Parts: sequence; C-alpha cells; structure tokens
Amino acid sequence: MNRSIRLTAILAVLALAIGACSTSGGASPSAAASAAVPSTAASQAPSEAASEVASAAPSEAASPSSAAASVDPESLLGTVMASGKIRISTDPNYKPFSFLNPDGTYEGFDSATAEETVKRLNAKLGTNIAIDWQTPGWDLITAGSWGGRWDVSIGSMSVTVGRAKVVDFAEPYYYDSGAVAVPKDSPIKSLAELAGKTFCVGTATTYEQWLKGTLEIVDPNILPAPVTPEDNITALPTDNECIQAVAAGRKFDAIVANANGLADAVKSGAPIRVLDGPPIFTVSVAFALDKSGPDTASMLAVLNPIVQEMHADGALSALSTKWLGKDVSQKPS
Repeated sequence: MNRSIRLTAILAVLALAIGACSTSGGASPSAAASAAVPSTAASQAPSEAASEVASAAPSEAASPSSAAASVDPESLLGTVMASGKIRISTDPNYKPFSFLNPDGTYEGFDSATAEETVKRLNAKLGTNIAIDWQTPGWDLITAGSWGGRWDVSIGSMSVTVGRAKVVDFAEPYYYDSGAVAVPKDSPIKSLAELAGKTFCVGTATTYEQWLKGTLEIVDPNILPAPVTPEDNITALPTDNECIQAVAAGRKFDAIVANANGLADAVKSGAPIRVLDGPPIFTVSVAFALDKSGPDTASMLAVLNPIVQEMHADGALSALSTKWLGKDVSQKPS
C-alpha cells in the first residue's frame, strides 16, 4: 500500500476512536489530561479506542478525503508516523530509571517502559516506528515549549498543577514518593533537625518545589519541609548528581530525591542514609507531550489505552519490580 494512503487510513481509524470517546461524554484526551490534574492525568474510554485501532483493517477505514478532513496529518501522531521515529526525552544518568550503557543502549524502568510502549504502539498501528532518544536538560523538559526538538517525555515526570499548564499528561504509569537522605555519618535522624541546614536537589524537580514551599499536588499527606534559607539549597541538573556529589566529598546536610533512587544508591554503596518515616509526598507520574507543539489528541488516544493495558496485564508491575525492586505501578491507598 502507498505509504501516504496507509498513514491516512490509520489516522481515519484513530479519528473514529477519538470521536467515540468524545461522543460518550468524555473530553478530548488533551483536554482531559489538563482537567484531571492534579488528581490524575487524562481519562478516556480505552476499550473503544484500543479495539478500534487494533482490529480495523485498512479496507475498513474511511476514504482518504474524509480521513484528511477528520484528522490532521500534521498532528503529533501524524508527524511521528510520517517520520518513522518517535523522539523520546530521557536522562542518561538517572539510575535505576534510565541510564546509558557504554554500547549506546538505554536501560532502566523508564527506558524499558518507553520501549514496551512503542512496541505496543507499532502493534496497534501496523507501523515500524523506532525510538530516537533525546537528552535535554530536565528544566527544559518541564518548562514546555519544546520547539519540536522531541515528541514525548517518558522520564518520570510527576503530574503537578504548574506542569499541566505547559504539557498534556497521559494516564499515570506509576506513583513516585519523595524522601530525604543524609550523609551516612550524620547524626541527624528526623526532618525537624534539618531546619536551617544545607540541601541538594535536582533542578526543576518536585523535590526542589517541596523545599521551597511551591509544590502543588493532591497528596493530602505532604509533610512540611524544614524551614531553610533559599541560599542553602543547591540545585544540580539531576537527583543522582547530588548523590554523586556527596560520594565525591561535597558537603551537604541532606539530599531530597526520589525514594526509589535513594534506596538504589544506598544498595549500590553510596555513603548516604535515608531518614526513617513516611514519604514526604506521593505523586502520579505520567508521559508528557508539549502543549505548544502539534496537536496531541490522537497521540493520547493511542497512549492512554496502552498505559491502561500495561497496568491490566501486569507489564508495568513486572518492569517496576525488575528495576526498582518493588511495584510502584499501583496507586497508594
């Protein structure tokens, strides 16, 4: 089949899926993603969208002319399908979520989730889209206005009110908890003892927002941050660089970071100790797409059912257990 006709036919099927979702009383995927924040990300009818996309044959699709009128081939999904690649932003130094091997391959929970997602996307659409990894700074990813430099973030982006103003979130694929660690030989044993102390955090992270009192999420159990001057907060490009800095001898009283990342660092021999107690907060984590770029509705209409399927068939649970040592795919009770 001619490639352009095939692309138009598949987009027509996606148009039917999107229409089924909207006429059943739900918002468009893009609108739903923003409206659901901060409780969850986008919500739609995955059984309708997934079954129509997966089972419809090209001969059943609408004519090329009606398809062009229904779905913009310049939408995000249309441009990805036309290029044959999907540019996914990731972090090459965020073990155990994503890390770059010497042979140029990526591993980790986020990397494996991205690969499984694209595998299923290809199965649904009958395409052979390849991953093109991109490694922009975290502050650039969370700021939105990507300028077409990458297509989607599958890199542990927590769903917050502020971020939902600049990106569209898919449904959550896991739930993140924040924690505080201190140097292994530190006498500090509680958050209360950290008032006025020095901290290291990843820049533009929810952990930095927590310290500065600007974090906006729905978790009713957010613990109050120790009161400390802003000058006492050092923000490095990633959470892991804080751990690496302490290991290299740099002096901080505490690190605020992802609980799973800190636990992995301790297991790997980092000279830190995680403070006992409940998480400082828990938050939904989701794929993100740039609001200022090509329309995201048809892409979300494919991604949301895939995320739901990976929850339902245990794929996310298995990947989480493999890379993080526990299942973080289920929403905390």
